Amino acid sequence: MPESATDGPPIFIVGVHRSGTTLLRYMLNSSPRIYIPPESDFIPRFFGRYPDHPLTEKQVDSLLATIFTRYRFVGEWRGERPEAAAFLAAMADRSPAAFLDTLYSQYTEQNGAVRWGDKTPIYASYVDLLARLFPQAQFVHIIRDGRDVALSMLEKWGQKEWHIDLYFTARNWVRRIRQARASGARLGAARYYELRYEALTQDPAGQLKPLCQFLGEPYLPEMAEPDRLGRARIEPGAFHAAVRQPPNTARVGRWQREMTPADLWLFQRVAGQLLMELGYPWAAVGRPAGFAGGGRWLALRAKYEVLQGGRRVLQTFGLMPPI
Repeated sequence: MPESATDGPPIFIVGVHRSGTTLLRYMLNSSPRIYIPPESDFIPRFFGRYPDHPLTEKQVDSLLATIFTRYRFVGEWRGERPEAAAFLAAMADRSPAAFLDTLYSQYTEQNGAVRWGDKTPIYASYVDLLARLFPQAQFVHIIRDGRDVALSMLEKWGQKEWHIDLYFTARNWVRRIRQARASGARLGAARYYELRYEALTQDPAGQLKPLCQFLGEPYLPEMAEPDRLGRARIEPGAFHAAVRQPPNTARVGRWQREMTPADLWLFQRVAGQLLMELGYPWAAVGRPAGFAGGGRWLALRAKYEVLQGGRRVLQTFGLMPPI
């Protein structure tokens, strides 16, 4: 099948949650050529085991029904979901890649664009799968200081999701980044690109110009003003309402103001090696006294290992989607 029914290979934005993936999505969507829909999340679940198996009309119908009833991905879709027979006829072949390309291409055409992309943070762990599905796809990995990521994750989900604690945020940050970078090393510089949240918010145009060169896309000044599109599409107070504001560095380095020494010590014990590899500044904090200096780390580590082990078992039996 052709790599894409639209003009250019797919663009996949990946990165740990709260690392600026949505900001980057709105920057690229500010180009009239590119459309990146809301997060999909479903590609590893549907195609992770059998990425090359041909699909039947019944399977296409079931996939469309599930996507259009369960996933926020379709939040900007216009009109009814496609009918399976017509959708199958539009596919270049019956492969999962053709299914996805047709779905994203139709979405892209609805928005008047000619090249599609995807912005799903968990796909940092599934770059190899996506690269197998789309052998010409390009991957943009945005990285942010893990301590700021941890604060943002705890702020958004810490009171709602029992499994999200400081240890989880540190392990998750390390896991996702190392997986994406390992895949990127295999893909090479023509298909994998890294940029930093801190630099992107400080100098949007300066960071977007080389990114556009990597993607083979023209840079447009409005791409450095994603707040214009953000105000048009995001309601005040919504989950991603920060994109309604111009890019700024107000939340860069907040860990220096908001993290306690005990929290800094714990995070750096888990993720310090990667922080240093990436060139982020090290905070000189001593080991806390009492429970905070060891017992807390052991308790949170045990909780993490038990929960992750349980998830892997459930995923093996298809009872939980990939994360």
